[in-house]
Amino acid sequence: MARKRADEIADLTNRLRAQTELYMEAEPLLPIAEALREAVNARLIGESGSTPLDVDGAFDAALAEVAERIIASKLETLDAETVLRLYADHVGDDVLREKLGRWAAAKTEKLEFERRVDAWRQAASRSGRVELGNIDEGVRIAIGMFDPLHVGRARKESSIPPSRTTTFRLLEPARGRAEVINDVSLESDSERLTPHARGTIGSLIVEGGQEWLEPALQLHGPLGYDFGAGPANSREVIGFVEVADGVVVLG
Repeated sequence: MARKRADEIADLTNRLRAQTELYMEAEPLLPIAEALREAVNARLIGESGSTPLDVDGAFDAALAEVAERIIASKLETLDAETVLRLYADHVGDDVLREKLGRWAAAKTEKLEFERRVDAWRQAASRSGRVELGNIDEGVRIAIGMFDPLHVGRARKESSIPPSRTTTFRLLEPARGRAEVINDVSLESDSERLTPHARGTIGSLIVEGGQEWLEPALQLHGPLGYDFGAGPANSREVIGFVEVADGVVVLG
């Protein structure tokens, strides 16, 4: 009797375990099943009356509706590029596939540039200077300069505007070679560089009776330059340096 009782308990336990496992496997499908049931009922109710009930048609339409819901919910978790790429691959749209390839390449290039800018920013924050040789050729840089008396309180985000802002396009960054884009000063009698002029910028080094420009921009130091008249320093000192679209890497 005890043996039979134990066998019954074991059998019941096994059945409960099997039902539990079945439920766990089916649980993710329950919302789909419920949505399908509601869609079928809605169609059958809509067809009730004098019109014969088309159960198969109602089921097919409901199945399509629920499938659309599931696909839409999945697509919401994907980024636009992935959705378009899936569309191009399944529909066979070569034109869209080519555009997506260019889009992905441009996006990759942008992310890579942002990574390099972040590296420039970190290096500049550690050293207090921007090494021009680390910046890509052709990149635009803007140098905000301040009166030496105000530079301690001046930052890019402060209310004190720069006394002078000079923008260059780097030609040979490792040598400090650059082209002037514009040079704007708040003081009418301030020195200004001529747009499109080409020369060398950096930090002016004087040693042993010799002068040369080191291809680096020092925070709170003057801008050194040579555009044909020999090496010289700006009267103002550097408060910040922007790279490309206003990304501050120093200051």
